[in-house]
Amino acid sequence: MSLPTENHVEQWLTQLGETDEAMAQATAEYSAAKENLKVQRALATPSTGTSIERERAALTSAQYKIALDALKEAEYQKTLLGLKRRQFELGIDVWRSLNANMRH
Repeated sequence: MSLPTENHVEQWLTQLGETDEAMAQATAEYSAAKENLKVQRALATPSTGTSIERERAALTSAQYKIALDALKEAEYQKTLLGLKRRQFELGIDVWRSLNANMRH
């Protein structure tokens, strides 16, 4: 891998700006999926039976599994986008450090 140049920094800054909305959307989807998991668990909890039986029924329901899968996907997308953005930020930091060292 070559050292970062001003062109790289320009690209990274552009990519950071272009991914702001996607990051906000991914964060919102993750938060919504997390809340939906709670809702689906509550909806799948029967009103009869022992507390262990009710919890087992809720946690093994199809609707809970769908909500759990959606949460997993939302977390993956949010994390992946966050890591890509962090790469851009780290590249900019390396370029900044290299340039500061050249001035001294």
